[in-house]
This record gives sequence, structure tokens and C-alpha cells, in this order.
Amino acid sequence: MTLFSFAFIFLGSICFSLGFLHLLIFLRRRDLKIDLSFSLMAFAISFSSFFEIWAFKTETLSAYVPLLKITLVLQCLLWISFAWFVYYFTRSAKRWPPILITVLYALALTINIFSPDTILFREVVDLQSYIMKSGETIYFANGHANPFRLIADIAWIILLLFAVVACIGFGRKGSPRQAIVFGITIFLCLGLGYLHGTLIDLEIADPPYLGSFLFLPLALVMSFSLTEEVVKASHLSSEIKSAESRWRNLLENVNLVVLGIDHDKNVFYVNSFFLELTGYERSDILNHPFLNIVPEKDQKRMAARLEEVLGGQSSILSERNLSVVTRSGEQREIIFSNVLVSNSGISGTGILSIGRDISEQVLAETTRDVAIQELEALKKNLEEENISLRAIMQADHDFKEIVGKSNGILYVLSKVQQVAHTDSTVLILGETGTGKELVARAIHQESQRSEKPFVRVNCTAIPSDLVESELFGHEPGSFTNAINLRRGKFELADGGTIFLDEISEMPLETQAKLLNVLQEKELERVGGSRTIPVDVRVISATNRDLSKEVAEGLFRADLYYRLNVYPVTIPPLRERKDDIPLLVQHFISLFNKKFNKNVDEVPHLVMDSLVNYGWPGNVRELQNILERAVITCKGSNLILPGELRSIQNNNHKKPDVESELLPLAEVERQHILRTLQKTGWQISGLKGAARILKLNPSTLRSRIKKLDLERP
Repeated sequence: MTLFSFAFIFLGSICFSLGFLHLLIFLRRRDLKIDLSFSLMAFAISFSSFFEIWAFKTETLSAYVPLLKITLVLQCLLWISFAWFVYYFTRSAKRWPPILITVLYALALTINIFSPDTILFREVVDLQSYIMKSGETIYFANGHANPFRLIADIAWIILLLFAVVACIGFGRKGSPRQAIVFGITIFLCLGLGYLHGTLIDLEIADPPYLGSFLFLPLALVMSFSLTEEVVKASHLSSEIKSAESRWRNLLENVNLVVLGIDHDKNVFYVNSFFLELTGYERSDILNHPFLNIVPEKDQKRMAARLEEVLGGQSSILSERNLSVVTRSGEQREIIFSNVLVSNSGISGTGILSIGRDISEQVLAETTRDVAIQELEALKKNLEEENISLRAIMQADHDFKEIVGKSNGILYVLSKVQQVAHTDSTVLILGETGTGKELVARAIHQESQRSEKPFVRVNCTAIPSDLVESELFGHEPGSFTNAINLRRGKFELADGGTIFLDEISEMPLETQAKLLNVLQEKELERVGGSRTIPVDVRVISATNRDLSKEVAEGLFRADLYYRLNVYPVTIPPLRERKDDIPLLVQHFISLFNKKFNKNVDEVPHLVMDSLVNYGWPGNVRELQNILERAVITCKGSNLILPGELRSIQNNNHKKPDVESELLPLAEVERQHILRTLQKTGWQISGLKGAARILKLNPSTLRSRIKKLDLERP
């Protein structure tokens, strides 16, 4: 074998080895298309070198032309692969250049196959021999140029420009060293190759054309660069294995339940804490259906849910409560956080669930719910009973600040007496202006803590970023402008009562800390680490429906249950009209002393207007209207100011003649309704509506049902 032949065979062998190596890499990682394009390029160089040396040794024209055609086909495939290699290596954003180059070279390749004498020659005249310095003879074709060769030349120029632009862009993306190495190898491959071919055409340099050898530096440099990425991937794989070992060690030792469920709904991983909690052996769980440890009543629903999630038809729930059956048959409630795990990019391979045992908490909440239901039933029974509390209240209490004699207010005061001598948490419910703070003070005054502080906190008036500091205090330097130590409202109320007005306005993050204080009877100041014990009775109030707030996620359910131990509902003023005359006299007396007035007479028209008004602002609105009336009053008779006479006018409009002509049934209906309103819907008794209407109570109840009258 001559030195010339050995060089081509050596080149082909190296390129074939590199191509095979990177083809194996691509088969292991189908996303590495750069290795595929490099592999195709190396294979094209390898086979081209073998056919090229064969052609150089061929002495007959009939044998030379087919070998030249095959060599040109392989070179076209080489340039197509090279274009895509540049695209993937430089991560170019422009895809159209390699597509255009592929189309042009594919056209040139087609012409080369179907042309009689290749795309280079329209007609091959003869073979020209050349004796090398080593004494070896090689042969070249000689003939007329094919005009379609221009297609391949254009594709080659576009390839050269694309390689230059892509290399520059690659350097600007943050890889200047790789861009420089890539640019140098392209110059060695394309630039020197083109220069050597030109020198041969000008008979300055001796044949043969050694373009294939000029691809060797590119192949070696790029192979080294790509292999370096493989080495990095190997190191990364080792780090992943190390991280996986650390995570597995963590999952085995953490006091949380950890379960892995594969695509077939079998358990592929379980940690020691779960086995300790449930009493199972690892062999009882691993590779067994997950549904085996789910209660029978939940198995069908859970199987359908897993099918949807693992099949990609439904998103996984981040948190979900689930019952699991222990080896002894006991059910444990666990709240799971779930994530999908995948293998090789295949979604829905399995689910990893990490959970916390909340069985004791669920049991406590169930017991609490039963207690709340019992309290609600007791409340309903008390409200349905027609009991007389007036005499009892007059003898047993001295609530000077609370004015009223209606059944509604007396019922509230009876509940105050029931709960005052306990330390139970009280939740006062009622519309704005109904006197929730007065009820809270009454509970405090009747309790054993009456000699201790009563601290009121208006949750609406405190900025959200200062609520924690206001309630729990702060240490110096805990935040900007926190210069001195500040004791919070809970510390100030130690031993006494704290009244949290408008508790529904408290931010959610503060609600969590408040719940901890209620449960643990201790707190930490903002910025502090020392635990401070506190003994405080909590009374809260709101004008909102907290159960609805809980359902909408605006209020914590656990805090609501903690506060709603003993609810007290204050009826609005429109439902206790009997109290309005007492309140009017009470406020007039206060304002006479305050403003040095002598208003002692309330005309019947004015009083009827005040009694029949709806009072959306309740007692507070009545107090403000009377204060303004007393200020503007010049005599002893109470007169509503001009801007308030709409109350009087709206309640005492004279009906026109047509409105007085009503059917007898309607007149009866309105008369019975007015009588019921006057008596506070009391049917029987000395002051009941039946006695006023001179009807039997049973007859009156039948009339009420027939006329479809309902108590507000």
C-alpha cells in the first residue's frame, strides 16, 4: 500500500470512528441533534475518502465516472450535514439558511445522479494522469464544465456566509472561546480548501485536491468539544446520584409520610415513618396496589382520580386529605402534598406524595363541630320558647349602659350572664351600630376579671403591616423606626379581657399567629425569640357572616372554630322597636346634660316616626340623629332638623283617596300585621295581639298562616 492510499484510508477510518461514536451518543440522547449531524458529516467524509482513493487509482473512463458520481453524492451530503451542524452548534435563531442549503444541495445531488457525466462535467473527454513526487500515478477527469454546477457553488457560498454569521452570533451569546475555535476550524476547512482548489486550477499547486483532509482538524476539534459536553454530563450524572442519595436519606428520616405511586398505581417507594405509623412491613407495601391501603368506600373514587392524573387528563391537587387503613384496621387521616414525577421526559410516570398525620386534629374538629351543633340547637330551642325574662333581668343584673326591655335585648343579657363567669371565648355578632362593644364590656364587668384591664382593639383601624406589632408588641430594631421595646395589646390585657372588634378585617397571616396565642397561651414579640406567657380572655365581634368568609377563603376555619365557642347575636334596632322610646329618652337625657339643654317633650308624631324608621345604622344612627336634634332644638319639644325630617315625612305620608279604598281582606291583613308589629309578634298573653284583636290565639295563628304573614 502506497503512502497516498494509506493517508486516505487513515482519514476514512478516523472519521468513521468519530461518526460511530457520536451516533451512539445520539441514540442514547435523542435530543442531541448536534451529535447526529456531526455523525452524518463524519460518515460522509469517511466513505468519500474511500471512493476518492478508488477513483484516483482507476485508469479507465467507464469505471472512473460512476466512482466520481458516488464521491460527489457523498460530498453533497457532507455539506448538508455541515450546514445543520453549524445551526445546532451555534444555537442559531435562523433556520431558513440550512433549509435553503439543503434544498440547493439536494437539487445538485439529483442533477449529479441523472446527469451522464456528473454535475461537474457536461462531458468527460478523457482521464489525465499525474505522477506524484513519490512516483505514484493518479488519474483525474478532464472535460467540459456543466453549467448546473452553479447551483452547488451558490449553496457553498450561502453555507460560508451562514457559518460566519452564526459564528459571530454564537460569540455574542456568551461563548466567545468556542466561537473563536469554531471560526478557526471553519477557516481551515473551507478557506484553505477553497484556496487549495483555486491554486490547482491555476496550475500553481500540484494535485490531488486534499479538501477531505482539511476536514480532519474540524472533525477532531469539534469531536473534542462535543465529547467535553459528554464528560460534563457524566459529572452531572454523578452529582444527581449524590443528590438523589441525600434526598433519599432525608425522606427516610423525616417525620412525614412519603409514598411513591407508579403509572400502574402500585407503590414504588415508602419511607420508614409510614411503616412505623401504619404497622406494615415494607414487603407488604412495595410493588403492591396503592388502593389496598385506601378505605373500601374511597377506592373507586381514588382509582378514577389516579387514572385521570396519570393519564394527563386532569391536574394534580397540591394538597388533599386522604384516609389510609393501618395493618390493625384503624383509619388514619393524612393531608398529602402531591407532585408528578417523570422519567426521560415522559409525563405522568408516577406521583410522589408527602403527607402529615392529622388524625388527632380531625378528631378534635369533629368533637368541636358536635359541640357547636349542640349549642346551635340549644339556641334555637331558647329562641322558640316564649319565656318572660323582664322580671328576672330587673332583679338580677345592673347593666346600666345597655338600654332596652324587648325580648331580643333581654335574651342577649341572659346570654351575657350565662357566659360572663366563665373564661370561654365569645363571638359577638350583629350589624354595625348595634352595641357590640357594650355587650363585650358587660361580659367583662360581670366576670371575675372585672378588676383587670379591658383592652379594645379595632382591627379595621390598624394598618395591615402594623397589626402584629400592635397585638403582640415588638423588640427594638425589629423593623424600621422600631427604636424602643413596645408591649402589645395582649400583654397590656394580661389577666383581663381583650376585645377584638371587626375581627374579620384581620390579615390572614396575623390570624395564624392569633390562633397560636389562643392555643398555647403564649406569644413572641415581633423580632423577638423569647416566649411570653399571657392569661387573656378573648371577646371578638364582627358584622359579617364569618362562616361565609371561611368558605370564600378570607378567614381561617380553625380560628373561626376557636372564636365561635359561645356566639352572641345582637338583633338590629328594627327588630326591637319597643326599645326605641327608652333609647330616645336615654339619649335626650345624656345630651341635655352635655349641651345644657332642657328638651323633655317628644311629640307623638316625632316618636312614631323614630319608631317606624328602618334604622340601617341601628343605635349609633339613632344616637347621632338625636344628638343633632338636641343641638338644634330651641325649646323643650324635640324637633327633628330640616335635613332629618325626611324620616318623619316618609313614615307619615297622607294616603290619597284611592289608596284608602282597599278590599276588606287587605284591610284585615294590614290591621293584623300592624297589631303584630306593635306587640313584637307576641300572640298570646296579657299584651298579646290575640287579646287586642279579641280573637282566640289559635284562630289568630290560623289567620296569620292564611294571610301568609311572616315574622321578619
